[in-house]
Amino acid sequence: MVSREEKRAMKDKLVKEGYEQWREMSQSHWNHWRAWGSWFSWGSPVGLGLFFVLLSVAAAILVWVIKL
Repeated sequence: MVSREEKRAMKDKLVKEGYEQWREMSQSHWNHWRAWGSWFSWGSPVGLGLFFVLLSVAAAILVWVIKL
C-alpha cells in the first residue's frame, strides 16, 4: 500500500510537471501579449471606451428601429 505522504508527493510531482510543460509551451507567446491586448482589453481606457461607445450606438439603433 502507498502511504498518504507518498500519494501527496506523487500528486505534487505530477502537478509540477504539468505546470512546467504548460509554461514551456506558452512562454514563446508571453512577449507578444501586449501587442494585441493593451488597446482593446478591459483594462485599457481605449478598449473600455470603445465598449461603451458601441453599446450606446447599439442602443440608439434599437430605439430608432422600435420607433419605426
